[in-house]
Amino acid sequence: MNKAIINHLFEFWTQIGKQGGFLTKENGLLFTNPLNNSWPSKVFDIDHEKLDIDDLRRKIGFGAIPNSIATYEDDTIKTILESHQFRRSSKIKAMALDTFGVLFEDINETEFITVSTNDEAKTFADVASESFGYPVKASTIIPLIDKPSFKIILGKHDKGIPTCGMVYIDENGVAGIHMIGTKGAYRGLGLGKKMTQFLINQSIKAQSRKVFLVASEAGERIYTKMGFTSHGFLESYSLPLE
Repeated sequence: MNKAIINHLFEFWTQIGKQGGFLTKENGLLFTNPLNNSWPSKVFDIDHEKLDIDDLRRKIGFGAIPNSIATYEDDTIKTILESHQFRRSSKIKAMALDTFGVLFEDINETEFITVSTNDEAKTFADVASESFGYPVKASTIIPLIDKPSFKIILGKHDKGIPTCGMVYIDENGVAGIHMIGTKGAYRGLGLGKKMTQFLINQSIKAQSRKVFLVASEAGERIYTKMGFTSHGFLESYSLPLE
């Protein structure tokens, strides 16, 4: 299950990169490199048999490739990276929910906006940037608006729009929920939980039998209470640079 969840995430990044025109494939890897090192700047889908590790180190060194390598748990890839001075920078949980019998009926759908215009895409980028503390560009979100595999969502509260989230339906018909964020001033009000429940409902409506996500340690506790189970980790590695 771990590899299925992580491959879903890699497909998600691949499609974002294709639509935005910033996906590159070379030397046993894929990478996305949008404007100004904004989201998602990632190296992923490593094929260790084709990987030219010295070329990867060199290109990271002069900034041609992002210094963030994502991989599922794989001892061979880990050994190759660590033997060439890469260090693990994060380790987050891969999680899955069986959607049978799950539906959050008390969700008020009028509190959510499905992004359909460039202005709404810009709002999504602004909310995501503030929520996560790293740049998300409207130019990354706009090409996804009319793609049926993506559902891009904003959440309303009072007169504001403080939350965001996405559903991505992969080539196997499995949904993943991504980019669930809440602006700092609105945290503690249960808005992130409402967004998650709405995204799960959207996944069920798309007839996905499972929902995938990756979560921090704090997020894992929340998602476990909602019925998600853990299936190993997504690991990220970077090269220490001066």
